Amino acid sequence: MTVVAIIVGGGIGATLRYLLGLGLAPATPPHFPWVTFVINMVGAFALGAVMTLLAAHKLRGPWGKPFLSTGVIGGFTTWSHFIVESDQLIGAGRSGVGIVYLVVSIFGGVVAAALGARLVESRVGRPTGGRA
Repeated sequence: MTVVAIIVGGGIGATLRYLLGLGLAPATPPHFPWVTFVINMVGAFALGAVMTLLAAHKLRGPWGKPFLSTGVIGGFTTWSHFIVESDQLIGAGRSGVGIVYLVVSIFGGVVAAALGARLVESRVGRPTGGRA
């Protein structure tokens, strides 16, 4: 059942990412890839929040964590597209933009995840025994 939860969640997350990309008309290199950047920052924030919430208040049943984290959020965010866009920027002679995109995305993702976790902690309290 865990695999089914991940498949269903991943389908939901990937569909949301696709629809958001259509709605925002993603830029292609040599422009900064804002759509992927925003999707990944929102996903990092959501993952920090969800994992902290799950650690504080366990969902009933074993499928909540894989459905939400690996499934929905994993399907929504896109590491592979982020790497391809970085490579395209560098290949298009926009090395500075590509490197900034790499650094800001990684650093921003860590910060966004921490902010999501802190938001949940401020609302429901710090999880006992660490994060999920």
